[in-house]
Order: sequence, then C-alpha cells, then structure tokens
Amino acid sequence: MTSNQSHKAVVFGSISIDKIVNKYGVFSNVLGGSAAYALLANKKNTCELVGVVGNDFQQKHFNLLSEHSLSTNSLTKLDGNTFCWGGEYKHDFSSRETLYVDPGVSESYLPDLSENSKNCPYLLLGNTAPHLQTELLNQMQNSPFILLDTFKLYIDIANKELKALVKRVDLFCINFNEARAISGMDGSNLRDMAKSILDLGPKSLIIKDGKNGSHFFDAQNNFSITAFPVDKVVDTTGAGDAFIGGILMGKMNGKNIFESMKVGAVAASFCIEGIGIDGLLKINDQEFTRRLEWMNINHTS
Repeated sequence: MTSNQSHKAVVFGSISIDKIVNKYGVFSNVLGGSAAYALLANKKNTCELVGVVGNDFQQKHFNLLSEHSLSTNSLTKLDGNTFCWGGEYKHDFSSRETLYVDPGVSESYLPDLSENSKNCPYLLLGNTAPHLQTELLNQMQNSPFILLDTFKLYIDIANKELKALVKRVDLFCINFNEARAISGMDGSNLRDMAKSILDLGPKSLIIKDGKNGSHFFDAQNNFSITAFPVDKVVDTTGAGDAFIGGILMGKMNGKNIFESMKVGAVAASFCIEGIGIDGLLKINDQEFTRRLEWMNINHTS
C-alpha cells in the first residue's frame, strides 16, 4: 500500500479480550481495548490501527479489526496471551471494580509504525502505557494533530512519563476522576482544575463527565456539550474511547472542536447501547445523522 490522502490518521492503544459483568449478565471473550473502540467509532478504512495481540486472539476479532483498518501493517501478533481485563459494574453504571488485569504480550511490546503512516496529519494515542505512546509519537516524521487519552493507573504509576508526553499534545482528553488525579484537586471548581492541567502544557483539554456531558478548555475558550440521552444503557465500557474516536472523525472531516465533540458524543451514545463493541457495529448513517441533529439543537455552550 502506498501513502495517499486516505492515510489520514493513526489510532494507537490497547487491544484486549475483556470480561464484562453487569446487571445484564456475564460477558466473556469480548473484544475491547482503547484502540479497538476508537477505531470502530470511525468509518471503515479511514484510520490505520496500531497495536499488539497474542496468538490466542480470535480470528473473528482479527478479521473485524483488519476490515475496519486501512491496513494491518502495524497490527502486531506476538507469541503469548493478548492483554485481558475484567470489570464488574454497579447496577447504575456509576462505577466499576476491576476484577483482573493481565498485560500479556503488551508488556514486552514496542509499537512499530508502518512507513505509510509516519506523515499522517492525525495521531490518536489511546489509553495505554505512556512509554508506548511516547515511542509511537517519536516515530512520526511530521507534526500531526495529536489526541491523547490516559487512565488513572498511569497517572499513579507513570506520572513523570505522562506529564512529559502531555506537553507535546494538541488535545488531552480525560474523564473527571482522572482530571482530579492528575491535577491533585478535588474537582469542586472545574475551571481551576482545568487551568492546572493546561499548565502542564497541552494545547487544549477535554474533561469527560459521563451523562453530564463534556467540557472543553484552552487558553482562550471554554464550553460544554451535553451527552446524547439513550433509552437503555447496556454497557459503558469503551464509551470514552468511542468519544475520542468520534472527535478524531470530526477533525478528519474538517469540523472544529465544538462540532467534533458532538460527533464524539454521538459515537459514545451508540457504544453504550451494546455490550463491548456491539453498539458501535450497529451504527448506521441515518441514525447517526439524526442524533447529530439532536446534538445541534440541544447542545450547551
């Protein structure tokens, strides 16, 4: 494959085999991971997926990711087990307990970006270890628009590496609890907390707050958008990854950050309507457009 205009974005992050326990049942061998959710929130064949799986990874999952990615040149298979995670959610999805985490082959993996994508204009660094995100960013040969997500675990155990990386990104996208953790503040004053995080060096910041919507901040502006309401929340796993994946899709289509966040909110709304990635696989253009129109009418700013 030669480099061309469609090679516009790289999506990097974890690819996992999940076990999800919630009020609807126990769901095992679920395809998950930040990269999988962000990729599947985008239209087919618009992003190149970068990640690692083990030789236990089901062929149907590999085929799904392959069909959605521009290529599999940067999707690595190693001898060993795929990263796996298990989580149990409270009845109202307000919180979850991690049942187990096994990094598997991701522990010894270093990303290897294909030549086709070293000059692409957009790079999404989904939630994974900061040293891996930095390794991939260092392979870029241009200055892409960089979207970064992380997780409280890495704020706790890799704080120095994460803060060094944050200085290099255009958009840092984290949830409310992660914002509290990295700022060291209690979150009672959202603007002060956001300023503290912007002082770390990212050009802009989004703080996700679940059903309460999301909040954008940069040196000059701040605004909020609402979440798209769904009738039945089935599983919130991956919603934040789908949200940032939707933002990437908006940016690739020339939308500003305000409009791109609406796209992200719609992508997240599909995600939470199914177990794991199932909701994202049911996205259709007509319903996506209907929800986006609702966002345009009902957004807050």
